[in-house]
Amino acid sequence: MATINAPTLQNVQYSGAAPLAAAHGAVVLAAAAIADKVRLVLVSAGTKVDDVKAIYAALGAGTTISVGYEYADGSGADATAFINAQATAAAGSVRSAVKPVTLTKDAYITATVGGGVATGALDVVALYEPRGV
Repeated sequence: MATINAPTLQNVQYSGAAPLAAAHGAVVLAAAAIADKVRLVLVSAGTKVDDVKAIYAALGAGTTISVGYEYADGSGADATAFINAQATAAAGSVRSAVKPVTLTKDAYITATVGGGVATGALDVVALYEPRGV
């Protein structure tokens, strides 16, 4: 299991005065193995994630993608908090079907590869409320 840092990981998440913001993480996978984790974007402690959408290319036969989070300090994670094992053999998109999740610490929004070796583009957009701690 490897950890892949997406190019978008260092993007600054700016919400201004808006009560709702969007964090966009994107990566092009190159033969990512089963259980490889992609850190897509970092959000601040106190963030309430209301909705997540994953948009993906055809990533390979039998592949799946799960979307969740991992606390930046390594103290906890839920790899399927937002999307659980979405089939990604054909290009498409999926939205979360879970209630909002409040992240108590700085956290990475993550995607985890399952089912097979994944190659292709993956974008994840999280709509969130920056509430602070």
